[in-house]
Amino acid sequence: MNKAGKLNRKTVQLTELALLTALLMVLTIFNIGFINYGVISITILHIPVIIGSILMGPYYGGILGLIFGVLSMLNATFRGVTPVDLMFSPFASGLPLQSIVMSVVPRVLLGVIPALLYRLLHKKIKNRPVVIGISAAVASLLHTAGVLGCLYFMFFPEMNAGTVFSAVIGAVVQINGILEIICAVVISSAVCSGVMSYMRNQYDW
Repeated sequence: MNKAGKLNRKTVQLTELALLTALLMVLTIFNIGFINYGVISITILHIPVIIGSILMGPYYGGILGLIFGVLSMLNATFRGVTPVDLMFSPFASGLPLQSIVMSVVPRVLLGVIPALLYRLLHKKIKNRPVVIGISAAVASLLHTAGVLGCLYFMFFPEMNAGTVFSAVIGAVVQINGILEIICAVVISSAVCSGVMSYMRNQYDW
């Protein structure tokens, strides 16, 4: 790739970062990125993060994940309605450090993992949509596991509420996790495949 091509790619990446950041903010501000269901909330904010990670790489993906984490804390603080929602707010949970870690760390990893998986698997599997789908599914699953792990180790021992945690686990695995994975796989595969094909034709990347 020549110098002009590198500059073009950098410009495209920054543009994609700005657009996906704006999308995350719109989904949060207009309260359409979180769907409350009983004691849990189903989110679609993980999808722009996964898309950005695969398209731009782990660095920009990590930035999007950080933005996702901050927005989730703000949403929990100002709009949290369920007990689990409020645990994401450092102002309402009673355990501010734990809330920050749970909100930020799994989301940053969500932005890093898809890019690394895609780069690894794409060397062995030539079907791009399949590789994107696998990367999105694994990242979404690990994100859910990371959040649940933080809930268990950081909050529920303090609350002595193992039974409640078991109920939350069941709800998340049966509803939250499955729906988030399906949405991530379908949307990420379609968007990333289309954008990559277009960029390859335009810039010969």
